[in-house]
Amino acid sequence: MVTSTTGQGDLPDSIVPLFQGIKDKLGYQPEMRYGIIALGDSTYANFCGGGKLFDALLQEQSAQRVGEMLMIDASEHPEPGKPI
Repeated sequence: MVTSTTGQGDLPDSIVPLFQGIKDKLGYQPEMRYGIIALGDSTYANFCGGGKLFDALLQEQSAQRVGEMLMIDASEHPEPGKPI
């Protein structure tokens, strides 16, 4: 799962239907394996909140995370410069 974070630690509108579908329809998933790449900005209080929401949901369903969540910090990786 790859997701960014918007607002106050919210999911982007485009991924909310997937999140809601997993929440409403999948239920107990002990055989599911997943990984999360979360994009955020550590200057905000809810850094990588979107990824953390997905992680919490999948953990509640007993899914097994493969490795640690990769949290990419926009404040450490500024926008690239103009092309030459």
